[in-house]
Order: sequence, then structure tokens, then C-alpha cells
Amino acid sequence: MTAEKMPQLLAVGESHMGCVRTHNEDNFFCISLYPGYCFAGVADGVGGHSAGEQASYLCCHRLMLDWKELFKRNSSPDETQIAGFLMNSVKTANSDITGINRLQKKKTNPMCTTLAAAVFTPSMVIVVHVGDSRLYCCRKDTCRLLTIDHTVQNELTEQGVTDASQLPGSHVISKAIGTDRYLKPEMHTYFRMPEDRFLFCTDGLSNSMTDEEIKNILASSSSPRQANDRFIREALCRRANDNVTVLSVFPVNSDLQS
Repeated sequence: MTAEKMPQLLAVGESHMGCVRTHNEDNFFCISLYPGYCFAGVADGVGGHSAGEQASYLCCHRLMLDWKELFKRNSSPDETQIAGFLMNSVKTANSDITGINRLQKKKTNPMCTTLAAAVFTPSMVIVVHVGDSRLYCCRKDTCRLLTIDHTVQNELTEQGVTDASQLPGSHVISKAIGTDRYLKPEMHTYFRMPEDRFLFCTDGLSNSMTDEEIKNILASSSSPRQANDRFIREALCRRANDNVTVLSVFPVNSDLQS
């Protein structure tokens, strides 16, 4: 698929406090300043830890600053350079946050955040993630999860534990930005198709809806803004017990509105 045949992408984000939380610890970003590239992501400050909203903001802010610096040096980075940028930027965000935790002596419940972010090039989507924030891809009649939750349950399942979901604390995330100086983010690269639609979300949405329900809304919405409105409304109708952040990314058609 050539760059000329691949449609541009329109990214729209929305966030809501939810039905239980007293404040919103989620953040999101989307940048389409550079032709042929779109950079977007969501971050979720970890509940039960101090200053989660600060951690998610610092993470998003660092990624945006580093993205702009990348294009100051190279106006058309290739996939290898973008993958390197993503890995280095997330590690820098982790250093920023762990550094603040050390200065403030936050040894117990340090501020930290999850992240799901991706760069969309004319032919690829390069994904980096930490924790349980997610990125979905809807293609025709299928909806694929492009991230794998970093939870105790998934780690135990990979080790061969068959009833991991029944164990106490299995839902707890096993990796977050800000808790470990030697963080290893997870990265994957996928080919894009012209009709692909994408959804970034925090667990306030994914804990409220099934993957099939997410697919149906992504596939049937006329625009990313409509998809976001439907996701938020549905999560609130189900009494979302966490902040809900969604960022929908659709290919631009002549009749598509934001």
C-alpha cells in the first residue's frame, strides 16, 4: 500500500470522571502536525497511588515534547527511527516520574501511570504500552486488541497457571511508568489497512464493555466523535467505577465529520 493510496487519519479524544471517582487521573494526546504521521495515546494515573493525574500528564507531555524534537532533526523518520523514539521517550518519561518520586521520598505508593500510545505512518502502526490501557483495531468484521494488559493474571497465565483469574489480586497491574527505574515498555508493529479504525482507551471503558460491544460501536459510528460519545454514554449508563478516556482514530473520507 503506497502512501498516496492510504487515507489520512482523524483522531479525536474525550475523557470523563466516571460515576465513582472524585477527580480524573486520565490524560490523552493526539498530534497530526506532520504530513503522513499521527501520534496519539492515553495514560491512566494508577488509582490508590498519589498524584496519578500528575503522572499521566507528565508522561503525555514528555512524549509530545520528544515527538516534536524528533521532527526537528528529521522531517521523515522511518519505522526504525520511530520505534527507537517511542522506546526512548517512554523510558525518559519513566525517569522523569521516578526521579520526582525519589525527590519526594515516595517509597510507598509512588505516583505512576499506565500508557498506550502509537505512531501511525502511511503503512504501519507502531505501538508502545505499559500497564492495562489499551489499543484496539477494528477491521471489517473483526476487532483486534493490539496491546496485552500487564496484569498479575496475564503474567501467571503465561507461566502456565490455569486458574489465574480466580486468585486474589490477579487484576492488579504488574507494570507501570514511575515504579521501576529499569522499566521495559512493550512494543509491537502492525501493518495498516485503509479501512482500519482504532480505539485507545483506559480501563474505565474496557472494564465496562466487552470487546464485541467495543467492535460494534467502532464499526457502526459515522465519525470518531460519535464513537467517543457512544462509548462514554454507555460506560456511564453502566455506572463506570473509574475514569473513562477514549481516543478514536478513523480514516478520513470525503463525508466523514469529526
